Amino acid sequence: MTIDLTCQKCEGSFELDVRALIDGDEKLACPNCSAKVPDDLSDDFTSALSELITQAGNLSKRFSVSLALETDELPGLDDEGEDDEDDEVDDDELDDDDLDDDDLDDDEDDLGGADDDL
Repeated sequence: MTIDLTCQKCEGSFELDVRALIDGDEKLACPNCSAKVPDDLSDDFTSALSELITQAGNLSKRFSVSLALETDELPGLDDEGEDDEDDEVDDDELDDDDLDDDDLDDDEDDLGGADDDL
């Protein structure tokens, strides 16, 4: 099992063997320009891969598992690979029109019901 990677620095493509990465025999580094990730990020990624493999093995008793992951398709990330804060809605940005009268009635019922339990 391998992971295909493209370096953001030199745009060179390479692949790593997942088992060798998990076992520590390979490092998460670009062989073209030697760019690497910090050790703590590499350790977290390796741990997540190990857990993913374990859970996929558990699923394989019921389902065949195939996974393709593109970082540009990850939820919550923009083109730069950073969090896209524009997609989140602040409570302060909600208009009165965003609230249903039914939602307000439910909240009032919940508060009134709490007194009945005492």
